[in-house]
Amino acid sequence: MSPILVPTINSNDSDALLLAWSKNNGDEVCKGETIALLETTKASFDLAAEADGLLHTVALEGLRHAFGTSLGWLFTDAAERDQFFLRRTSKTPAESAGFVITKSARDLIARNGIDGDAIRALGKRVIKAEDLAPLLRPVPEPKISAALLPVSPQQQSIARVVAHSHAAIPASFILKRVAVDAALDAVAQFSREEKILAGLPDLLVWIAARLPETFPFFFGALRDELKFTPSNSGSIGVTFDVGHGLFIPVVKKAASLSLGEIAKTMMGFRMRAARNSFHAEELSGGDLTISLNMDACVVFVQPIIQPPQTCMISVGAVTAEIALDADGKMISRRCVHLGAAFDHRVINGFQANAFLNAIAQRLENPEPAAWR
Repeated sequence: MSPILVPTINSNDSDALLLAWSKNNGDEVCKGETIALLETTKASFDLAAEADGLLHTVALEGLRHAFGTSLGWLFTDAAERDQFFLRRTSKTPAESAGFVITKSARDLIARNGIDGDAIRALGKRVIKAEDLAPLLRPVPEPKISAALLPVSPQQQSIARVVAHSHAAIPASFILKRVAVDAALDAVAQFSREEKILAGLPDLLVWIAARLPETFPFFFGALRDELKFTPSNSGSIGVTFDVGHGLFIPVVKKAASLSLGEIAKTMMGFRMRAARNSFHAEELSGGDLTISLNMDACVVFVQPIIQPPQTCMISVGAVTAEIALDADGKMISRRCVHLGAAFDHRVINGFQANAFLNAIAQRLENPEPAAWR
């Protein structure tokens, strides 16, 4: 017997809507076969069976279920299923329950008539009120008066991710001003030679993807028990918002891609963001995220770290400023404000400063020969 869990579909959401079961309760299913269709605010997702077995469903269609909660079980055969339910019904109420329920959770169960199978499917030893959120009956939305505006499902999802980030991550922030004349000129020349449209965001992805070995705690996943899993793949998430909601697709294994390949991938992301047509796999698997905020006059942006990541880079608009050269003469140069929000549990200010310096050095002293 194995539980059917809602996977972490992407880092942009915290739960998914169960649109429909593709198989009926009691059906025989094969490993890899689609058994349910889930939907986040960003993309739809086919949930596949992780093993051959007999399907037993407990989650209801049309309700949202948090990542990691159980939708049902896969039994090896009917005998295992029957034995499972026989053992459960033959126990005393306390033994049958197999978990502890807090008073506030019991009140919610009573008021909403939550089924015992659904509670067990949560897979938790201690059931708190907040654990029952995916099982609560939908509350009819009140009529919106002229003085109130409804919050879109996309923004509600963002709110949950942001709230979790603020609650879980003791973040700090550092901001630097970086001259980008050399980088912009070199990227423009590269675009002409390669006959491809590349820009500063593409170069930032290329640079960041090549830093995991030097700065391992900036790339990977940090769990609640402070166990960090580093990643050297250089898979970089990038924010896109063209009026249809915020998306964070991931340039997978960017450390192995040329600047031209990254630019093509990023252009595809822009088109998908405009059409709201991302696939679920494109929105997951990031080791670090870059927040692009390059509209004119944007100076300061403090991004929100995407758990379980430990860092998010931010970049503002390219601005012109007057500076003094080495001879004391006034010159005009182009700069960006480059920032990093970092998880202070595993990264300190000295490391964050060194990390941004490494990016700045590669922007101020570009090496186009390495981009191909």
